[in-house]
Amino acid sequence: MPEQIPVQSVRTGGTDYIEVATPEEAHIEALHRERDGYLRAGKADRAAQVAAELRRLGTQVQDEEVPQPPPLEDAADRRPRQRASTRRGGR
Repeated sequence: MPEQIPVQSVRTGGTDYIEVATPEEAHIEALHRERDGYLRAGKADRAAQVAAELRRLGTQVQDEEVPQPPPLEDAADRRPRQRASTRRGGR
């Protein structure tokens, strides 16, 4: 649960409270972002290691399939091009 920190309003002089993540919550959020990055990069083995650490810390980890990048299109024509003659005149 986030901590509530009292802050004094500069404009009104009253006291407000802001919620700040605890160090444990910040660590867990960072691990989730790290795992997501590994999944996007296709590094399922590293993502599994981070998921194991998240489970050890007592959080729920959704098993996601590793997203496969779309197949690359090879639009380049592989045939050699014939070049027009560059010879000028009567040579």
